[in-house]
Amino acid sequence: MGIPNNLTTNHILQSLEEIDQIELYPRRQSTKFDLYHNNKRYPPKEVLRFANRIANDNELVEFGGGDETNNFLINLGFEVVLKDTDISIGLDYTKKNQQGTDFFIQGFNNEREYAAVDQDKIVNDDLSITEKEQLIKSRIGHSIFKEGLIKRECKCLLCGVTDKRLLIASHIKPWSQSDDKERLDLNNGFLFCPNHDALFDKGFITFNENGEIIISKQIDEYTKLFLNIRDGIQIEVNDRQRLYLKWHMNFVFER
Repeated sequence: MGIPNNLTTNHILQSLEEIDQIELYPRRQSTKFDLYHNNKRYPPKEVLRFANRIANDNELVEFGGGDETNNFLINLGFEVVLKDTDISIGLDYTKKNQQGTDFFIQGFNNEREYAAVDQDKIVNDDLSITEKEQLIKSRIGHSIFKEGLIKRECKCLLCGVTDKRLLIASHIKPWSQSDDKERLDLNNGFLFCPNHDALFDKGFITFNENGEIIISKQIDEYTKLFLNIRDGIQIEVNDRQRLYLKWHMNFVFER
């Protein structure tokens, strides 16, 4: 059915006046975009529903959100912005962003890499193309990194859990602080179970140059027992790992 062509700017303005006089149900609120007018925000689809009732005396049901709704309002001279921001969008915003996503997806080496990406976030209209590219690269990088660690030794470094579904690839020097080479360097990582990954990631444990565990004084004896850590644990470390662990000791470990 689509949006009727007889809806005019005046109908939209009358719609805004009606919405101002009532309280919309939460389910009627928008999730990604707002029509911005006179310093107020309105859900685009609801604006058109109200406008159609004014113009044609019936509820507008069969029409699409996103580009269909936004383009119609923009063409009438109204401003549409991203939800909770002041960033205005142009015509075909969703389509253009999806094309950008498709372009990056074409660069995946195989389906396994695409499956490793959080696809819901990638198609989120609130993300810019650059942000989507960064998200894709990070997800693929983490997947490749974990696979490399699993091939080296498929178990938690501290407790020996071997179920791949429970193992987490933990960077010694965090991903956000590493360069591209460091992010994929297997010497910059350990496999941990969720409990031990959390301890290491938050800096409650680390290892010295000899591989001896160092436990933060912020962890009490009960927590040590509960999470299966103790003084005296020692792991094997190589020269590259020692460099990363020195960084972890200085910038992550909670002294």
